[in-house]
Amino acid sequence: MVMIKLTLIEGDALKVLPTLPSESVDLIIADPPFFVLKQDPNLESAEWDYFKDLNEFLEFTKKWLRECYRVLKNNSQMYVFWSQKWQKEFWNLDQPFEIKRMLIWDNPCKTKGFTSKMYLWNYTPIFFLSKGDIVKFNASFTKKENVDVFRFPAPQPNFKKDKQFHPCQKPYELIKILIKNSSNEGDTVLDPFLGSGTTMKACLELKRNCIGIEINPKYVEITKKRLNWGSSLGNVIFEFKKF
Repeated sequence: MVMIKLTLIEGDALKVLPTLPSESVDLIIADPPFFVLKQDPNLESAEWDYFKDLNEFLEFTKKWLRECYRVLKNNSQMYVFWSQKWQKEFWNLDQPFEIKRMLIWDNPCKTKGFTSKMYLWNYTPIFFLSKGDIVKFNASFTKKENVDVFRFPAPQPNFKKDKQFHPCQKPYELIKILIKNSSNEGDTVLDPFLGSGTTMKACLELKRNCIGIEINPKYVEITKKRLNWGSSLGNVIFEFKKF
């Protein structure tokens, strides 16, 4: 029986990441703020995406990327969800990873946009970054897991299988593919912007350890509910920290 440890940390990623040991995680899945929502810090739904300007946003991005590089083991990888709007900025960002690919999440839910006067933002880039060589790649050719475009609907409030708990939640099956492709059972996966806990839920199913950092107490509680936090699972150790 593979023992799994799930560590949920309520706190600011920029403060929590420096406390993690260097070269201690095997894979990172990051879905950071995009700096694309309405920039009103008084809106609960958008306050976590608020930055004074683009420069502040990019400095924030460089800081957490450098910390992620430090905590990631050599010859390991990281996936970063990003926005179409700032693609050029990511390609040119001063950060330590090697960009191996830009994958695409094609979101058919966005095809019903509000305008017929301009092309819609219909996909989300996922940057596949590497610290050294790629030594783990478990993608299935027959299941088309080694392609660079993945088509999944975004979670919705009325979905039963992949219900939406967070306005920017990513598809559960997509997260599962990324974790399976770039890690093995028993590895440790880090998500510095956990949101409503999708990465941690996928790690539990795939028998990976997980460290999830989330600043918003509301989504920390949602994560706990989604994972039946503290339930008596013989092979799972639950750990909660408030930073």
